[in-house]
Amino acid sequence: MDLFIKETKTTLKMILTGFYWKKKRSLEMIMQIFNHEIDAHGDFEFCSTSQRKLNYSITIPPQKTEGLVVYIAGFGADAGSYRENFQKHISSNYPLACLAVDYHCLFARPQNGATVSIEPNIMKLLRSITDCMTDETVEEVLLKLSKIKANPTKPLTIPGTIYPKKNEYQNFGILPALDNIYAINDVFKKYPTIPIKIYAIGSSYGGYIANLVSKFAPSTLNAVFDNSSWASPNGRYLIGHELGYPEYSQVHSPNIILELNVISPWSHLPFMPNAFCKNKVLIRSFPENHIDIMSDIGKQKTIYRFVHAENDPIANTSQKVAFAEKLKKSGFNVQIKVYSKADIDGVYIKTADHGMGLSMRKFFSNYYGSTQKDIKKDQMIDIDFEHSIHFKCDAQKYTISYNGKSQPVCSISDCH
Repeated sequence: MDLFIKETKTTLKMILTGFYWKKKRSLEMIMQIFNHEIDAHGDFEFCSTSQRKLNYSITIPPQKTEGLVVYIAGFGADAGSYRENFQKHISSNYPLACLAVDYHCLFARPQNGATVSIEPNIMKLLRSITDCMTDETVEEVLLKLSKIKANPTKPLTIPGTIYPKKNEYQNFGILPALDNIYAINDVFKKYPTIPIKIYAIGSSYGGYIANLVSKFAPSTLNAVFDNSSWASPNGRYLIGHELGYPEYSQVHSPNIILELNVISPWSHLPFMPNAFCKNKVLIRSFPENHIDIMSDIGKQKTIYRFVHAENDPIANTSQKVAFAEKLKKSGFNVQIKVYSKADIDGVYIKTADHGMGLSMRKFFSNYYGSTQKDIKKDQMIDIDFEHSIHFKCDAQKYTISYNGKSQPVCSISDCH
């Protein structure tokens, strides 16, 4: 009898499992994926007149849609198939459309299409060491170099520059945030049946961009789910190339490590016209007076759910906690959970490092249901208003102007 019951349970499990996967495949087949290209905002900080184009994809669930999830990838690590899989997961398991934007400088790692260049003087030295001529590629020279006997316990470090796809560069925050705002606005223009209930979710740099979206469009997002983001710009990604601080290390072989920085137009020298000065830092940060403006314009519409490692070696934990406290002080609904090594369970929290190995699917699931009671159902976003948002920095003022149904326009002026 016990054997009969065991076999029956096994058969039932197989039937149910088969039904589950059949249903899942069916939902994914019905679910629709659309790709779009639109005009993007120019780089107003450098007075660029070149016209940028922006691509985004959106998945639409088979059932009635109840809102939009904006998934914002980080520094290239999840810019490939992970994004698409996350989109499909959301629209297959929730009544939600899911948007993913190819924002400015997203493709900034060798594994997603960026190229690596080594400075000519260093290449000249490497060619002489390897007896290479002048027509070998960087990869060919490094391959020959890796075959030279060396001590693997003390590998050779070679500095280099990453050139992202689409001839882009490291803007850090502003253009990526505007790209996501433009895409959100375009989605509701093209898909008017999607209710205006918007969740932005991201990890690390993706979470930072999500918070900047809520700053530049304070009446747009209903919720931000942020795992381990910065509360202020990280200079390593902007001027690290000048200061000798690499932002990304790539193990080329056991005895060669490439220490790389994405090409950046900014300088740390204060007298240069492209200096990354205090104005540039403040507009990319969340000082208290800027948060007050977000609160006043958006009426604290956005709720925030933050998770962070106790000793995050990349995104400063104390700055993030201070950011959360400033949001609370200005009236926002904010929850922040700081995890320690004692919280590692191997399922939700896997490490005590940056990002904590946290699955973004589980992260979304953990907060989606619990935030429903706090979501404001106003069905209005910034593009529906006629208003301008002014952020005073040090000696300059950044203005984001919404003119009703038109994409926002950004400008800079001197403070008086």
